[in-house]
Amino acid sequence: MKKCASRAVKIIDTTLREGEQSPGVFFALGVKKNIISGLVGLGIDEIEIGVACQENGDLNILADYVRTVHPHQVFSLWCRCREADILHGASLLPTCLSLSIPASDLHLEKKLGKDRKWALKRLRRSIGQALAAGVPKVSVGLEDVSRADLEYARELAQVAEEAGAFRLRLADTVGICTPSSMMRLLDGFKGLTMEMGVHCHNDFGMATANTITGLDHSALWGDVTLLGLGERAGNSRLEEVLTFLTVEKNSGSYDLKGLPELSRMVAEESGQEISPSCPIIGKNIFSCETGIHLQGIMADPATYEPFDPELIGARRSLLIGRKAGRRSIAATLGRLGLPAPDKSGLTRLTRRIRSLAVEEERALADHEIRELAICP
Repeated sequence: MKKCASRAVKIIDTTLREGEQSPGVFFALGVKKNIISGLVGLGIDEIEIGVACQENGDLNILADYVRTVHPHQVFSLWCRCREADILHGASLLPTCLSLSIPASDLHLEKKLGKDRKWALKRLRRSIGQALAAGVPKVSVGLEDVSRADLEYARELAQVAEEAGAFRLRLADTVGICTPSSMMRLLDGFKGLTMEMGVHCHNDFGMATANTITGLDHSALWGDVTLLGLGERAGNSRLEEVLTFLTVEKNSGSYDLKGLPELSRMVAEESGQEISPSCPIIGKNIFSCETGIHLQGIMADPATYEPFDPELIGARRSLLIGRKAGRRSIAATLGRLGLPAPDKSGLTRLTRRIRSLAVEEERALADHEIRELAICP
């Protein structure tokens, strides 16, 4: 299996397109600009800023904003295989136009009332229209490909490649893939020269795992949204995928220090709550109170931390409370400049600290520990 550490994998953020499809979520124009700037600060490889259609009134303003304020940022538009939408999208001068076509018979027949031959013909024509309209790059997304006939999906992919598309995005539209089936899906498109991408939904809680697996296997591109925003259970979470790539796959291309602040802003604007134990951005993930864990972290933070909190601009919080052990309390006394008592004295102090923490129903502050240590 190829590892993403050996390839320059890339991330597409689709918060402004897929993320805004979350029920009840609407970002004002100013918020969209702030999201774009935050994503640029993170170093996101491509930002999908919306859907190419005349009814999307903010799109021309956003496209102009990216081109003028962030002229080096790659940005794209999601687009149906409709001539009017393609021409409108091309007029906004994106770096890439991402055409979407259903790959499953279920979507073709039930949603569009069309058949396989129609899709093959329409896809070829749509790519040609986009390129003729001056779009620099065309990407093709195969919607619901995880429930499609693989031979037919590959036929669609071959048409896309022959017509001039540079990338193929495989959409697990209802989130039914597992990491193993994601690898098998990608294997079905071996031999193509197009760059491969994965777009994973989180209906069964596997979006992030499937995206990482796809990038670890043969995909070059992975789609994400901030907070995993998206339809139903959402999509792959930007904060999880980006941090994992940085920490475990040695990708040095992203600057994660602004990630918590950007996430909190998006949470507030979208009416979401960030759980204290939420991976990467939860306020408690670098807090520790358990005695044996405190002992390890005080000796070497790597014992119980997967990465340094400074990577994302966070701070470590070591709490002394009802779970604290003697060694962690002794280390805390040293940090406070207080001498450690003998063994029996330390045992008595530990009991007093635990008792007060239980009474107060919280961890103790430094001044409380100091007072207990110096008062008989």
